[in-house]
Amino acid sequence: MKIAVIMGSPRKKDSYQICRQIEMQLKQFEPNIEMDYIFLSEHHILDCKGCCVCFQKSETLCPCKDDDLNLIKQRLICADGMIIASPVYAYQVTAQLKRFIDRMSYLFHRQQLCGKPALIVVTTDGGGSKQVYQYLRMTVSGWGMKEVGDIQIISPRYFEERLPKGAYGYHLGYHNKKQKQLALLSKEFIRCLSAGEERVPSFYDIFMFHCLRSKTYTSVVDRSFWKEKGWLEVSYFYPVKMNIAKRGFGGVMRCLINIVGKRYIEK
Repeated sequence: MKIAVIMGSPRKKDSYQICRQIEMQLKQFEPNIEMDYIFLSEHHILDCKGCCVCFQKSETLCPCKDDDLNLIKQRLICADGMIIASPVYAYQVTAQLKRFIDRMSYLFHRQQLCGKPALIVVTTDGGGSKQVYQYLRMTVSGWGMKEVGDIQIISPRYFEERLPKGAYGYHLGYHNKKQKQLALLSKEFIRCLSAGEERVPSFYDIFMFHCLRSKTYTSVVDRSFWKEKGWLEVSYFYPVKMNIAKRGFGGVMRCLINIVGKRYIEK
């Protein structure tokens, strides 16, 4: 069992240490688990040129293909699950991680990592973790992955010897609370990896699914991919039981997208 860890930080500090602690927790449940750490700052990834060729034709025609991106993507495809980690930089993910997500933006159209479980790790000196989590949640959902959960940590409160201390100081109660959260999150991650259960999507996931499906009316490439996957007329990326409220919400979204999409085609 292999877990790909996308490290957005340019340093091997707080975010990396949290991921290592998750690794130790995971290995208590599955000793043979393999962690594939992908340090984005150590890879050559060119900036997106905004040409939209990947959307309109194929990601294989990207003019930035002479870098490490495809090698990284293959490591993600070969993994059974993913952890994506970033510190908060100016209330956003790091530049390294944003560049990576920009270049992988065609995965919002053609979800090649669909169904893989994912954890989100965010560290901060104070604020901004919610904003970064929301962005990464949107990314994971848009890629069709199964978000198992997230951990958001104020580093100076969690790491006793951490310098600089900042406005927050170490707090034993906070540290213990986050330790318990790490243990529970790791246990749930292993369960999702081992059981192969299909996670019930949230209303947010269902909303994202149908918004992304709308792209099949504007892109022949996307429609061909979704048709091949059998996603055009279903409720979600994978078969899963939903309660009546979610089925109803998805049905309304599907009808609205179909109406708007057909009108676009008829223009």
